[in-house]
Amino acid sequence: MKIIVKLIGVLIILVGVSLLAYPEIIIGWIENDMESTSLYIFAIAGRLVFGILFIAAARDSKHPGVMKVFGYLFIIAAVIFVFIGKESFHGFMASIVPDAKPFAPLSGLLSIGFGAFLVYAFSGNKELEKK
Repeated sequence: MKIIVKLIGVLIILVGVSLLAYPEIIIGWIENDMESTSLYIFAIAGRLVFGILFIAAARDSKHPGVMKVFGYLFIIAAVIFVFIGKESFHGFMASIVPDAKPFAPLSGLLSIGFGAFLVYAFSGNKELEKK
């Protein structure tokens, strides 16, 4: 389980670097697929998977409480997306993406930080290893 979360952390770091170096790749992909059902389903399924994974793996991390909070936040976001529906989700994305473009580098830095935290949090827990 730890290796999966570490790989997700590395993937998030790579996405963050991409947002810093070439933000048009990710922003363009979102803009092109904004009206697709697959983006809506991916947004929900991805958050549910991350949430369940973070909650299940929390006990193996250096910061289990923080990991559980992230897991619950991911699940809450997925539930909100389900309740707002596909059309409202598309409207939300259409309204936020143009305003988010100037903040792509900041989003990249935050992504790198979050990915690095995930790698750090699951890079061995001395207290658990002693038991």
